[in-house]
Amino acid sequence: MNVLTYNVCAAGNSAGTCVRDLTPERRKTWAGQVSALIRSRNVDVASFTEMCYAQVGLLKRALPGYRLVWYGYAKGGGPGREDRCRTLWSDLTPDTVPPDGKTFGIALALKNGIEGPPPLRRLLRADHAPSTPGETIHPRGLLCATGRVGPRRSVCCVTHISDTETPRQIVDLVSAYAGDAPVILTGDFNREPGHNQLTDVYGMGLGQGGYTEVDAEPCGVARRGGEHTTRGGRKIDYIFASEADYRPGGAEVVRTDPELSDHLALTGTLIGTEPRPRRDGGPWRGSYPASERRRRGRRR
Repeated sequence: MNVLTYNVCAAGNSAGTCVRDLTPERRKTWAGQVSALIRSRNVDVASFTEMCYAQVGLLKRALPGYRLVWYGYAKGGGPGREDRCRTLWSDLTPDTVPPDGKTFGIALALKNGIEGPPPLRRLLRADHAPSTPGETIHPRGLLCATGRVGPRRSVCCVTHISDTETPRQIVDLVSAYAGDAPVILTGDFNREPGHNQLTDVYGMGLGQGGYTEVDAEPCGVARRGGEHTTRGGRKIDYIFASEADYRPGGAEVVRTDPELSDHLALTGTLIGTEPRPRRDGGPWRGSYPASERRRRGRRR
C-alpha cells in the first residue's frame, strides 16, 4: 500500500518561508504536479496539511476517482490577518470558501473511497504549555476516514500539531475512533524523530506506542529517523501505521519542480502483515527498554 503526506503551506506562513513558492505561475502547476505524483506512485492514501479549501476542488478535478475528505478548522492567515486562502487562490477557482467559512485545514484523498462510520473531524485542545510564554496558540486538528486500502479496510488519519498539542492526544483520539481496525496515521507532528513525546507513538521496540513508521527499518534495523522533510533540514512529517497490521516497506522524500512549499512530499510503502490478535502489539512489543519505562513513570 502506497501512502503520501505533504504539508503544502498553501496560505503562506508568518515566517514567510514559503510565500515565494505561491506565485501565480507556480500555483497554476500545483494540482497538476500533486496529482501526477499521486498517480505515478499509485498512491492509495494521500494526506495534506496546511491546505486551503480552494485546493480541494482543484485536486478533485485533477484526480477523478479519488475521494477527497476535508476538515477546515481555521481561516487561512491566522487571527487578525487577511485570509490568504481566499486571496491567493481566487484567481484559479471561485470556490474558495466552504459553508462554515473555515478555509484552512487538512485533507485526505482515498483511492478506493470511504466506507463505514462518518469521518472524525476533531479540533485539538492545547494539552502542553507553549515553548514561549504568551505564545499564540493556533488551531490544530485531526481528520480520520475509513476506507479500503489494498485488500483491507483501514482507518486513515491526518493531523497537524504544534508544541502545544501532544502526540499522546492524537494516539488516544485515533484509538477511540478506530477501535480494533488497522490504522494509517500521517501528517506534520512538528517534532523530530528523537523527541521524547514521540515515544507514545513509536512501537517497533523504539517506544511505548503501537505504530511502525514507514522509513524506520532500513536494512532490517529498526530506528527513528529518515530523510528531512523540510527545506530547513528537519524530519517532522510522518507516515505511521499500526504495527499489528503493517510493516514498513521504505520511504522517499520527493521534491516538486518548481517547489510548491517549504516542506517536501513524503511517500512510502506499507506492507500488510498476516492478521493477528489485536493488542498483542506486533512483533516488537515488549522490546522497549524497561529502564526507560521506569524513568517515564517517575516523571509522572
